[in-house]
Amino acid sequence: MVTISEHPAGSTAVDARMRLRGVAVLLLSTAVFACSNALAKWSAEAFPIGEALLFRCAVAVALIAPFARPTAMARALSANPVLHLLRIAFSAGEVGCFYWALASLQLVDVTTFYLAAPILLTVIAALTLNERIGRARWLATLAGFAGVLIALRPTSAAVSLPALIALVGSTMYSIVLAATRRLHQTPKGVLVASQFIVLLAASAATVPFAWITPTPAQALALGLVGALSMLGNVAVVRAFQLAPASALAPFQYVSILWSALFGYAAFADVPDGATLLGAAIIIGAGLFILLRERRLAE
Repeated sequence: MVTISEHPAGSTAVDARMRLRGVAVLLLSTAVFACSNALAKWSAEAFPIGEALLFRCAVAVALIAPFARPTAMARALSANPVLHLLRIAFSAGEVGCFYWALASLQLVDVTTFYLAAPILLTVIAALTLNERIGRARWLATLAGFAGVLIALRPTSAAVSLPALIALVGSTMYSIVLAATRRLHQTPKGVLVASQFIVLLAASAATVPFAWITPTPAQALALGLVGALSMLGNVAVVRAFQLAPASALAPFQYVSILWSALFGYAAFADVPDGATLLGAAIIIGAGLFILLRERRLAE
């Protein structure tokens, strides 16, 4: 049974400051991922998904390798092998779903479906992480989700196969985030490297079946997706090491604001009134939690 409390038992000013740092790092990750996702949308349309993921993972692994030595990885993974394997498998699955959906849907649509993850994460955190979810966090999470629905109204695309794939990916992503919180004592280099290595091997296996040789400029862009993705994943892992999953969940909705910004910058898409109203609700929900955490920190 979930105990509903405005202030988690045993919370201190130090805990609150840690949560604020986690929120700041998570907000940084949403900006990094927005740029990465825009490039991923292009790569998913221009190249086979396996090839796009191969470039992404190869660069990410090369960058993270110096911070994740094999002996350290083996020691960390052996501490809780089942949960690590679950996290790695679901991480690979959600990335595959994301790219698959991107190949058929607009970036803003895929982002919308993936924003089901925060509400799922709050529920998972309550059921499996024994986090005490106060009314403020529940209301902020639900308000943010309502803002998403207002800003990006469900259309006939909601029943399409790519949309269902995106929703499956969103569910997997929420499980990955919850597992990351449970494994918060594991070095972040190990957590990030393990998921990229497995996905690198899986994507490499698809190369014999589909390959388009990229130009040098295209190869650079494909690799940039990996660099940004690695940085974004490191930031997410660090955020969930610092703060409870339920405290971070409402701030996942900020990604929709970045999607709107990139849509305007890249495609001259001007948000309509509903989008602006939804964005205002999303920002309000996040600020409500942020101010609450600052008050606890003081």
